Amino acid sequence: MDLEFRNLTYVVQSLGIPKGPRKLVVKGVDGRFTSGQLVAIMGPSGAGKSSLLNALSGYRSAGVTGELLVNGQPRDEHLFQRSSCYITQEDLLQPLLTVREAMDVAAKLKVPKGLKAPSEEILQEMGLLEHQHTRTDMLSGGQKKRLSIALELVNNPPIFFLDEPTSGLDTVTTTQCVKVLKQLARQGRTVVCTIHQPAASLLELFDQVYVIADGRCIYQGDTGAMVPFLRSVGLPCPVHHNPADFIIELTENPEIITHLSKEIMNGKLYKSSKLEDAPPQAAPNQMQLKISYQTDDFQETEIILSNEKCTYKVPNYEGSSASVSSLSSQLSNGNSSMAWMKMQKSDTPGYATTYCEQFTILLKRMMTQIIRNRQGLSIQFIHHVMCGVLVGICFFNMANDGTQMFNHLKLCVGLVIFFAYTQIMVPVLVYPQEVKLVKKEHFNCWYSLTPYYAALTVSKLPVQVTFNIIFSTIVYFMAGIPFSVSRFVAFCLIGNVVSLAAEGMGLAIGSVFNVQNGCAIGPSAIAPFLGLAIYGFDFAHEIPLLMNILMKTSFIRCGIVAMVLTIFGFDRQPLACNDMYCHFAKPDVLLKYLDIENSSVWYEIAIMLGIMFVFRSMCYIGLRWRFAT
Repeated sequence: MDLEFRNLTYVVQSLGIPKGPRKLVVKGVDGRFTSGQLVAIMGPSGAGKSSLLNALSGYRSAGVTGELLVNGQPRDEHLFQRSSCYITQEDLLQPLLTVREAMDVAAKLKVPKGLKAPSEEILQEMGLLEHQHTRTDMLSGGQKKRLSIALELVNNPPIFFLDEPTSGLDTVTTTQCVKVLKQLARQGRTVVCTIHQPAASLLELFDQVYVIADGRCIYQGDTGAMVPFLRSVGLPCPVHHNPADFIIELTENPEIITHLSKEIMNGKLYKSSKLEDAPPQAAPNQMQLKISYQTDDFQETEIILSNEKCTYKVPNYEGSSASVSSLSSQLSNGNSSMAWMKMQKSDTPGYATTYCEQFTILLKRMMTQIIRNRQGLSIQFIHHVMCGVLVGICFFNMANDGTQMFNHLKLCVGLVIFFAYTQIMVPVLVYPQEVKLVKKEHFNCWYSLTPYYAALTVSKLPVQVTFNIIFSTIVYFMAGIPFSVSRFVAFCLIGNVVSLAAEGMGLAIGSVFNVQNGCAIGPSAIAPFLGLAIYGFDFAHEIPLLMNILMKTSFIRCGIVAMVLTIFGFDRQPLACNDMYCHFAKPDVLLKYLDIENSSVWYEIAIMLGIMFVFRSMCYIGLRWRFAT
């Protein structure tokens, strides 16, 4: 596919200030990137390289104006997103999976059912086959970058966008990475990446250079034509000087930026090298393509690679004259024959698999990661057991003592606060990093947000419920609460519902804020719920109606009330009394004193479930917002 953009402008709104100043990051630039070319977007820090790449790829859409064309026609954003992929600067990979497992998951999600992705051939081409059983978090920087590329190759998109693919890599690894991208481009794809200041030997590997400074284009054209262009405008590059370093040094002068931008007409002109009219020579692994015939939906293409032929069909782009590179053939491994793939229309618009298939694949992936996180499971287990024993020691056999009314309330408050604080901070600290990865996979059309969120919710339940029951069981029997099946079930259920509501609140915070802000917002957000939870126990009958309604919005308050009703309800017999008189020996007296004698455990649980649904809906909306910005 050939990409073209005209008068492209990107405006960024000041964060948190709806009517604040707007910064013009990309200033009406033009450009053209053709298939089969490796393109480098260069420029100094803050010049607008990543912003331009984000606007071109569709990764950022808010504030972007101008014409975006594919094969000379206005592009369909939905179809374009299916035909391209975006690889972020940070190597975002699923931890605790092996390289081969990560490839298999990508293939199941990105390739229609019934078709086989060439995972082994791709790993061989990327130099990762010998590391296929290595966990992704154990790979080196260069291997992670190549794996990120390999994961997107399973459905063979014709367009690659990469943000600083060489960032953090040494010279040798950087050269290997660029050569891989060069090979991908030679196979008929359009590969566009940002790069800061490459060495002269590295710059020569790129077919085209697009230099941007202060949001304006100061050069666009063949790599070999950049030095002659600078010489023609009176800015000759010194001998033995890196052209990339020289043109970046020129951007320190605003007048030179303006001068170069006018000469190149802000990207409207394309500077070609002297050899532009020479017939291109096919590289040893370069594809030669020939269209046999074309229908409304598909075109049949004949591919010649190493004197071997195969025929496959690729979808047309909006019925336009099809780009031959669109969904080109699979990678070849040495002398092996070219595999073929016929992409079929999925039942789920925009995705290769259905929602049910996505849910099943994602759930299996998440459960595998949870099971393999032995250290995390051990920490959670020890945490719940130790806290359960400590709480049990503090309130040992007090639940049947009629003289310990205030300790009974402390027990109920302590249990609910434990469930709330244990679950709210974990997603606040962990989830923001996962959101970045999910955004990349969702943007690259791996899966929809709905099945992902359903799988996320279901995958956490087994471990969370199991540990909560372990904690509840220890406290229940050590505190001396009379046993009955209904009371024990309600006791465990309350703890789990409070836990799920708190986790939903943590996920909602983690889906919107980063770790630093989330650590401040998490405790601050739960503080009002805690204040409402402990309010008015000593003057319950004097609490105004409006305040009673407001307290029902606190899932912690509902949990405490439900816990008190569970321990002292269910037709409980009078408590033991060793003193002359125990005013609260009869459970009904305590419930009446707290003004909850007419309440129901199940009613309080139902309110908590409603609050949990609100929090988890906020998390879903937060993810939608993050993915749309």
